[in-house]
Amino acid sequence: MMRWHARARRALALFLFFSWAPRAIHASSPITGFGIVKVDTSTGTFMDSTTGDIVRARGTNVYSLRYDQAGGESSRARVVSVLNSISDLKLDVVRTWAFMDGDAEDYDGRSMQPSEGEFIEKNFVALDELIALCAQRRIRLILTLTNYWDDYGGIQQYVEWARANGEYDVYRREDFFTSPRCRASFERFIQAIVLRRNTIDNILYRDHPAIFSYQLINEPRVAGDAQGNVFHDWVSYFSSFIKRTEGSRHLVSVGTEGFFLSPSGGVAFNPFSGAERQGVDMNRLQDVMDVDYVTVHCWVDDWMDSDDESKYRFMQTWVRAHLDQSSSKPVVLEEFGKHRPLDVRDRFFRRVYELLREDGRNAARSGSLFWLFVPNEIEDYDGFSVYSSDATTLSIVRDDATSFDDSSASPIDAYAPPPPSSTPMTPPGEDDDIDDEDDDVDFETIVAPVADAESSSFSYSCRMLTSNAYEAHATYGDYVSIELVLNTVNFTVDNVDIDFAGVQDTMAVTATRVRTSVGSSDDMFTTSYFTATRRLGEGGIYLDEGPITFAMYFAPSSSSSHVITMTKVTHGTRIVFDSAAPFVTDAFLRPYSSGSEQSNTVAYGDIAVLYVAFSEPVGIPKVLMNGRDAFVSVAKAHSANAFYAFVEITAETDALGSAVSFEVIEANDYA
Repeated sequence: MMRWHARARRALALFLFFSWAPRAIHASSPITGFGIVKVDTSTGTFMDSTTGDIVRARGTNVYSLRYDQAGGESSRARVVSVLNSISDLKLDVVRTWAFMDGDAEDYDGRSMQPSEGEFIEKNFVALDELIALCAQRRIRLILTLTNYWDDYGGIQQYVEWARANGEYDVYRREDFFTSPRCRASFERFIQAIVLRRNTIDNILYRDHPAIFSYQLINEPRVAGDAQGNVFHDWVSYFSSFIKRTEGSRHLVSVGTEGFFLSPSGGVAFNPFSGAERQGVDMNRLQDVMDVDYVTVHCWVDDWMDSDDESKYRFMQTWVRAHLDQSSSKPVVLEEFGKHRPLDVRDRFFRRVYELLREDGRNAARSGSLFWLFVPNEIEDYDGFSVYSSDATTLSIVRDDATSFDDSSASPIDAYAPPPPSSTPMTPPGEDDDIDDEDDDVDFETIVAPVADAESSSFSYSCRMLTSNAYEAHATYGDYVSIELVLNTVNFTVDNVDIDFAGVQDTMAVTATRVRTSVGSSDDMFTTSYFTATRRLGEGGIYLDEGPITFAMYFAPSSSSSHVITMTKVTHGTRIVFDSAAPFVTDAFLRPYSSGSEQSNTVAYGDIAVLYVAFSEPVGIPKVLMNGRDAFVSVAKAHSANAFYAFVEITAETDALGSAVSFEVIEANDYA
């Protein structure tokens, strides 16, 4: 369903069209008036540590710059042209890949680490040159150090190296985060970067002001980890490792998409069901001491199969959720994009920037980097490319980058909050095909009949979520949630009632939040969030096969007699109930023993065994035991519905006296 990896994979081929340019860069004198970026902990603002000026952190992604600079004449000339255009737009930050691992044929000899621990100096020099070019233009770089996806090698390459050198239990890309050999290899690569002296301007990387931050990884995930402990521990270690290695000089970030794991911490805001099981929790990561700012990505065209109006509304909810839930640390929306046509994209970009400037505090502690700035002659391989000839889009980008009214003002006062977007919404037609399990229902705008308030109006969005691993489905034992977001002008909604799946009792609303702001015309804008959840099969919740139905009722205010009724989702998909979905019918744990005597205890070095049976034949299930992947085999002596899962008990990972736990993450029926 995700197309991130496909987007970036094709991007490498895209930049292979570049040819190459002479290294016309000369050593510069020490840089004055341009310092390393720090975060003002009292305001959450990026600041130049030398001048005290605000660093706006407005910019773009051009991931291939180092790769292009390592090539031939015309390609390096194009790097200069791109950086000049970025400077002309008044952007001050660019995010790029500072890695290339492995020796794939299409790397064209430009890999930084073709084999484990082998660093190619001439390809590191290309990074030196890029940093020097950026310093000349007062542009700072976010240097991303590896990739969850396969593009440019990424963590899968480290896993393959580890397995080839004797770590035979390492094979999934997620094993990168726990493999001792992968950890040691990544440490060596980090040291090769952060301890380097730039061969062009003779400045140590640790002292170089053109490095905005080191970013540990692009779009990390640990599939199936609902707690997020594995990645949290990895981030804690490597963010501290960079700080120790270079003396806490530069900022460190993580490169996450921004998913939430905790039900009380924002799961309802996630873009798709299952995001909460990707092992990366925005709320926990922002509390890691050595992570200096929060990163968020927004890819509505990749995440959602819906109309543009629903994607627009989701984007607003997603951005606001991260601004609201972040701590005192800055929030950088470091990847966002929108498919053409240009008017749709322009409206999307404009609203993103407005949301980041809605109030002075958010404006001062936020950053934004759109995806992807490319020259006109490069093919638009994914629909997200922003060309130098896209005048309307780039005008919006420039207006935001120059939106500081007074550079001498305090950080909180530096932005003037703009009025809310005046772009009209055009409600699409309705779709009443209730039998379509992927039924996408259009967003609806309603003008509420509120007395004495001609300007009062509201709009809403609604979606359904399921705990089932198969996203748009649910069966007995699964949790299903209904989420309502109300955007109101000059009034608030007091009560929401939800009747779920024909059950007569009203669901209790289990989560509510309210956010308000005042526009330039003194209108009060309020966003209210309501979530209700039920577990199927409990309390008389027995359903018919097919799409789950609901009815939601609310009045615009306590004094209004007008009641709004909703029976459709406005974005995402309707959840389909399937009573025949596989479920666990039997499960028990025991220590492995070749004899007949059984015990309820295990010691270090023993194997813990889980027997698990399902209601119907399934493929090999995915099982966690004590929080890590178990080896699973078919229990042939029983039936095709039963399996054994095994894990070794070790002093390094299992606490003495603790119970062995297990979790069946996924079981796919043959139907």
